[in-house]
Amino acid sequence: MNTIEFYNSQADTFQQQYLSQTAEVIHQSWFHDFIPASGQVLDVGAGVGRDAKWLAELGLDVVAVEPALGLKNYGQTLTSNHSVYWLDDQLPSLTKTYQLQTKFDLILLSAVWMHIPASQRERSFRKLSNLLKPSGRLVITLRHGESPDARVMYPVSTDEISSYAQQQGLSIKAVISDNDKLKRPNVFWETVVLELPDDGSGAFPTIRNI
Repeated sequence: MNTIEFYNSQADTFQQQYLSQTAEVIHQSWFHDFIPASGQVLDVGAGVGRDAKWLAELGLDVVAVEPALGLKNYGQTLTSNHSVYWLDDQLPSLTKTYQLQTKFDLILLSAVWMHIPASQRERSFRKLSNLLKPSGRLVITLRHGESPDARVMYPVSTDEISSYAQQQGLSIKAVISDNDKLKRPNVFWETVVLELPDDGSGAFPTIRNI
C-alpha cells in the first residue's frame, strides 16, 4: 500500500485528527507576517480542507490540490460554501494545476515535503517556483520524526530547501522551528518561508525558465 492509498483507507481517522486543531493554531508561527491580504493561494496537499477553508475565510481565492480521494471528498464538503477550487493533482508534475495558467501570491505545502522522494524534489521545487507571482511566497513545513504507520516519510532539511531556492532565485525570508500542535511524540517542525523577487526574474532567470 502506497502513501496515497493509506490516506484513502484511513480518511475518517485523518479527518478527525486534522480538524482537532484549527489552521490558525497550526500556522500561528508564520501566518501573521506572511499571508497576503488578498489574491490567489495554492494549497498543495490540502487534505481534508482545514487550511483551504481558513485561507478562503481570510478573503483569499484558493486552489486546493489533493491526490487522496478520501481526504479530498471531506475537503470538498468542508469548503463547499467557500472560494475553494479542488483539483486531483500531485507533485512533481502538477499537470492539472499548470493547465489553469494561474500564478499565485502564496503557495502552501503543509506536511507534504517529507512524502516526496529525494529524486523528485528538485523538479517539485522548480514547478512550485514557476507558479509564483512576483513577490509571491512559498511556505513549506518540514516534519522531523519517523513515520508512525505505513506512510512513507523521507528525511528533510532546511539546507536542501536553501539549495533549491538558490537555483530558482528565491530568497529565504524566515525559518521557524515549532513543536507539534497535535502533540504527537518525537515530532517537531520547521517552516521555511521563501519569496520570489518582485521583478519575477530571480537571481538565476535562465535556470528558472528551463
